[in-house]
Amino acid sequence: MRRQCLGLVLAAAMVTGLAACGGSSSSNTTAAAAETTASSSDKAQEDTAASGGESSESAGTAENYLTFKVGTNHNTDSFFYKGLSEFKKIIEEKTNGAVQVQVFADEALGTEGEMAEGVAMGTVDACLIGSSSVAKLDSNFNVFSLPYLFNDNDHVDAVFAGAPGQHFKDSIWNNNHVKVLDYWDSGFRYYSNSKHEINSPEDMKGLLIRIPDNPIQAAIAEALGASTSTLGYKEVYLACSNGTVDGQEGPIFAFVDDNFYDVQKYMVLDGHVYTGMGLMMNGNVWEKLKPEDQEIVQQAAVDAGLVEKQGIRDSQAEQIEFLKSKGMVINENPDKQAWRDATASVYDKFKDTYGEDLIDQIKNFQY
Repeated sequence: MRRQCLGLVLAAAMVTGLAACGGSSSSNTTAAAAETTASSSDKAQEDTAASGGESSESAGTAENYLTFKVGTNHNTDSFFYKGLSEFKKIIEEKTNGAVQVQVFADEALGTEGEMAEGVAMGTVDACLIGSSSVAKLDSNFNVFSLPYLFNDNDHVDAVFAGAPGQHFKDSIWNNNHVKVLDYWDSGFRYYSNSKHEINSPEDMKGLLIRIPDNPIQAAIAEALGASTSTLGYKEVYLACSNGTVDGQEGPIFAFVDDNFYDVQKYMVLDGHVYTGMGLMMNGNVWEKLKPEDQEIVQQAAVDAGLVEKQGIRDSQAEQIEFLKSKGMVINENPDKQAWRDATASVYDKFKDTYGEDLIDQIKNFQY
C-alpha cells in the first residue's frame, strides 16, 4: 500500500479519536494540515503533484514516522520537478518508507518568495527556490547576482561546495533555523530582444529589457545603456509580443519552455548572471528526522541535485539548436571581457554592500 494511503488511514483514525503518531509534518502548521489529509482537495493536489510518475510504493515495511512536503514553482515537465522526484525516490527507498516526501509543482505551496518566507515560519516544510528568494533569508546571498562573477559551471560548483557556499548555509541556519540541504542549478542568464543583433555591449544601448526585481540586475542593464522593466514573469511573453518591452533575459530552458522564440529574434550568450537554486528545509522538520535519516536526506539532496544539474546543463546545446531552428539569431561566442569591462561599475556600486573580501573570494575561488 502506498504510504499516502497509510496517511489517509491514520487521518481517518484521528477523526474517530484513535491515537496515531505517523504521517505528520513537524511544524505546527503542517501538523494541522496533516489532520485534513483526507480532504478531496488536498488529495487532488497531491495526485497532480505526483503526475510525473515518481511516486512509488515503499520498498520496506518500516512504519512511516515523518511525511514532509516540498514545493517548486515549476511544472512537472521541468528539471526542477524531476530532481525533486529523484529526491523523493532516494529518501523513501533508503529509509524503507519511514520518511515520505510529497512533491508539489506549479506554485501549489506558493510562489518562490512565499515559500522562502514559509520555510522560515514553519508553514512550508521544504522548497526549491531561486537565488533572489534565498536572499529573503540572507540578503547578502544577492552577491551571486554580480555580473560575470563566474567563469563556468566548474567555477560555480567549486564555490557552492566550498567556503562561500558553507558560509551561507551557516548564516541561514543560525538566523532563520532553515537547513540549506544543497545548492541546485538554474544556470547562466542571457539577453534577448526583438530589435537587432547583440554583438557587443554597445548593442544593448536604448533597449527596454524586462528583468527580475533585483537592484543588481538593474545596475547591470544601466551600465550597458539599457532601461528596464520589472513586469511579473507571467506578463513577459505578451509584453514582448506587443512591444511593451524590447527584450528580456533568462536561462536557455526558459526561452524554450515558455516559447519566447515566437516573440524574440535575437539573443547573446553573455551569461551576465548565474542563478542558483536552494533546496531548503524548515529546521523543526529537519530536527524531527532521526540522525541516520538526516544523513539519508542530506545525501539524497546532493545526489538528486546532480540529476537536476546534469539535466539543465546537458540540454543546453540541444536547446540552442532548437531556438536557432525557430529562427533566432544567437551570438554564441561574445567577447566576455568586453562585457566584464562594460559592467565593472556595478562592482564599485555594491562592493560596500557585500564586502570586497567576499566578492574577491568568490571571483578568484580556486577550482
